[in-house]
Amino acid sequence: MRGMPDTGTHVLEVIRVAEGETSPRRDADVLASWRRCVNEHQLDPGRHAGPRIVTQQELRQHRQESEELLGMARHGMEDLYRRVNTMGYVLLLSNARGVTVDAIGDAELDRELRHAGLITGSEWHESHVGTNGVGACLATGRAITVHRTDHFDLALTPLSCTAVPVHDTRGGLIGVLDLSHLQAPQDKMSQALTLEVMKSCARRIEMANLVRRHRADWILRLNPSPEFLDVDPMVAVAIDAGGCISGMTNNARELLAGGPAEALIGRRFDDIFACDLDDLPKLSRAMAPVDGALEMQAGGLIFARAVPPTAPPRRATETSLPQPLRAIHGGDPAMQRLAERAAKVVDRQISVILRGETGTGKEFIARAMHASSRRRGSFVAINCAALPEALIESELFGYAPNAFTGAHARGKKGLIREAHGGTLFLDEIGDMPLALQARLLRVLSEREVLPVGATRAEPVDIRVISASHRDLAGLVAEGRFRQDLYYRLNGLVLDIPPVRARADLEWLIARIAGATEGKPRFSPQAMALLLAHDWPGNVREIVNLCTLCAALCDGAPVLPEDLPPELARPTALPAARQRIEAEEAAELRRLVAACAGNISAVARQAGVDRSTIYRRMQRLGLTGPDAR
Repeated sequence: MRGMPDTGTHVLEVIRVAEGETSPRRDADVLASWRRCVNEHQLDPGRHAGPRIVTQQELRQHRQESEELLGMARHGMEDLYRRVNTMGYVLLLSNARGVTVDAIGDAELDRELRHAGLITGSEWHESHVGTNGVGACLATGRAITVHRTDHFDLALTPLSCTAVPVHDTRGGLIGVLDLSHLQAPQDKMSQALTLEVMKSCARRIEMANLVRRHRADWILRLNPSPEFLDVDPMVAVAIDAGGCISGMTNNARELLAGGPAEALIGRRFDDIFACDLDDLPKLSRAMAPVDGALEMQAGGLIFARAVPPTAPPRRATETSLPQPLRAIHGGDPAMQRLAERAAKVVDRQISVILRGETGTGKEFIARAMHASSRRRGSFVAINCAALPEALIESELFGYAPNAFTGAHARGKKGLIREAHGGTLFLDEIGDMPLALQARLLRVLSEREVLPVGATRAEPVDIRVISASHRDLAGLVAEGRFRQDLYYRLNGLVLDIPPVRARADLEWLIARIAGATEGKPRFSPQAMALLLAHDWPGNVREIVNLCTLCAALCDGAPVLPEDLPPELARPTALPAARQRIEAEEAAELRRLVAACAGNISAVARQAGVDRSTIYRRMQRLGLTGPDAR
């Protein structure tokens, strides 16, 4: 293939670098990535595979979890692609796990892009595909160009990939923006301007997201010089009503704190700047036509422009909850309390048990907790009930090279070590065999893993979230679950309500339908039947129903006759649901009365949009005089 390197030469160079040699031809981040690929990820330097393409179901899950990233990046991606669409580039947006959740490319190059894996659904994590732009950027948190033979995988060596990190307003790395070329020039310097353009694009995306998400806060635009302060500031921070920094663009940490993002979030404004909160209006355009010089507490000057809030202050719970946890419900009080409790422990070494009926979405909530934390390793989910007992030990703990007959000559890392630096989700933990419970307890206690057949333990840093629909305390009493492991796992128990008990059922159905391929649209009559159903299969049953209706109706509204027989027959509203809706209606009446019928005020009190309040009133029959 044109552009392919000599296989032997490339493999030899990678092996020498992995053994400690250096190469003046390569950037330091590329060399470090090669070493990780061979020594940590145990990848074959002669591999010629390209990225894996996830299934449609996996992609829907990734896109659902990446709503914030997709929303904040799409406009910036379209603007950037308009400027490069004649140059042979394709633009990819990957989430924090390296899966491409959005892509823009030339439709005429569709076949070539698919062959190269430059499409939505491609998985670019370094541990799977080796050195590449997205994977190296995720591993280091830094912008990088991986040019042609910088790639580890021989199938990728014709490509040039320039990747930049995208952060949320609290400094968390939530995705990577990548601009790739199918057949770039040999000289890596040809991509130097591309790298600067990409950095600028990521900065503008983060800036726009900060302004949008912190409308209730002061936004302070900052630049070392005043010339581009209003059109393209280098840094911006959000200041809440209490005078504390509530959000920022990521480069603020280098300019203001010189350290990690958490060194800034929550700090008082006047701890960093020699200025009082009351002086912020003096830096606004209305009061200061000339950009103001702001003195830093650590010394030096920076130019500043203050933009006043454009919305009322938000409720404390709304501002403190990370977006992935805010997205797990649509106003259900029990789920709101669960999200608030989960948010308090996401960055603490406290084990969590998710308890609830089968199909209530335990893994979805665990993923939201992982995405809300500062942990940047992988989220690894293990169904303890699905792994064959003969394989579970080697799957969990890995094994040394040639540890047993049939073992791979290079050994296997194991799922626990795959979760190093991230989250290990143990689903149906109550079904784990007793012998393996003892080994898992050692991992949690000693923070190290001993692979099968190995003589030396490997250190591991994991956060454990476990889940079960069974009564673990009861299993302990019966002698079927180790008491010491139960106490190690039982840090915080979060009870997930069944679907039939959720007050946001209509929101949940609409959310799942929107994430389903084909996006089924339920008529009001069909939705009424769905809201009256008892949903014994919980979320899983809703997912299956939406998939079926999308296939049967092919874009047309779903009518009652399109529903399965057990749903199409009107049934009495379950007693539990009647009680919940009565309580919800009473609470909504109280809010409307307290706000003298002002729906905007009601929405602010409830921490939701006005449209949500109107939908709730309509669903509960609170219209006209009855609403008051």
